Amino acid sequence: MNFLTKITSAYYNKITNKLFGVIHLPATGKKKGEILLSYLTEPFTCTPRECFSDPHTNKWECAEIARLFARRGYAVNIINFNNIKFIPQKKYVVCVDIAQNLERLTKYLPRDCKKVMHITSAYSEFQNAAETRRLDELKGRKNISLKSRRTEIVSNNPKYADFLGGLGNKTIHATYAQFKKQIYPIPISVAQEFDFPEDKDFARARKHFLWFGGGGAILKGLDLVIETFAELPDLQLHIIGPAAFEKEFEKEYARELTLTNIHRYPRPRINTNRIMTVGDTSFLEITSKCAALIYPSASEGTSGAVVQAMHAGIIPFITKETGIAEDAPVVICDSPTVESIRDFAKQIATMNPTILYKQAHKVWNYARTHHTQKTFSEAYAHFIDNILCL
Repeated sequence: MNFLTKITSAYYNKITNKLFGVIHLPATGKKKGEILLSYLTEPFTCTPRECFSDPHTNKWECAEIARLFARRGYAVNIINFNNIKFIPQKKYVVCVDIAQNLERLTKYLPRDCKKVMHITSAYSEFQNAAETRRLDELKGRKNISLKSRRTEIVSNNPKYADFLGGLGNKTIHATYAQFKKQIYPIPISVAQEFDFPEDKDFARARKHFLWFGGGGAILKGLDLVIETFAELPDLQLHIIGPAAFEKEFEKEYARELTLTNIHRYPRPRINTNRIMTVGDTSFLEITSKCAALIYPSASEGTSGAVVQAMHAGIIPFITKETGIAEDAPVVICDSPTVESIRDFAKQIATMNPTILYKQAHKVWNYARTHHTQKTFSEAYAHFIDNILCL
């Protein structure tokens, strides 16, 4: 597709998305059929001169799923996952949805249409219960009551899906066990790949730690991490993401957030030069200070933040609920408490820098081997060709 065609297509998609809430991606070569993708329309309205500043991987992954179908001769109609007005009018061969739409759409789809739920998170009931549990633990530990920020509408998609495939490890996939359906794993991609930080001073970095994640401070365990470092003034905590700026959380943890060893940064962005920045500094400038990530999240699909940190050579101390595969060279926190986090931080802070270097390289190499745009594309292509059998 040449430059002019790309611009024309993007503006046409902007119009059809605005008027009808749907975008059309034509088949490559001879058309074999039609696909309905209920995910995101935004990636298809981007002109060559525009770029997304949010480094979340879902936009690229959505566009890649559509592209893989189109390359196989299928025209793809794309709607947003929260579009509750679109009524299918075509004889779709496959319908892929990430959230709630399969239940609504099924009655309009042909009987032989293959319905796919693309998993991007733990099952909604599991996540809601996990956040409630974490909020209750906070109440019991510090007598602080905060509102839920990550409550999901309970989805019936797995019930209506013929196939389940997508992100997560065995722990996350087990949250769908009640539906008794096999899940086909697809590894999350990454926004940016980095060279290994050969020049990092691990003797200094072992005193610096990273928390990096999205919204929902309590679900993602930020309260536990901040409470830990409030008791460890000789160690530094760097927090990247919106969670530490959530108003209720910010108010309750105002004292801790002003401590000289706790540093807050906003959500990362990718600038026009394709450099990942955090506020006025680069993402790599922050990660170059840190040896380890501490991220005791109670529910994810696969944490893109953890994977991005691994690509920067950061050693993860994480829960199984972050969705990172069981064979990854990470440190698993089975019982995320202030005590267990403190023990890990102290262990890292006194570890031989050479050992830290070797472990960081294993982590970086694993991310480069398992979590790239290429590995996502290959896995989803295999899903189309060998599971959907298109």
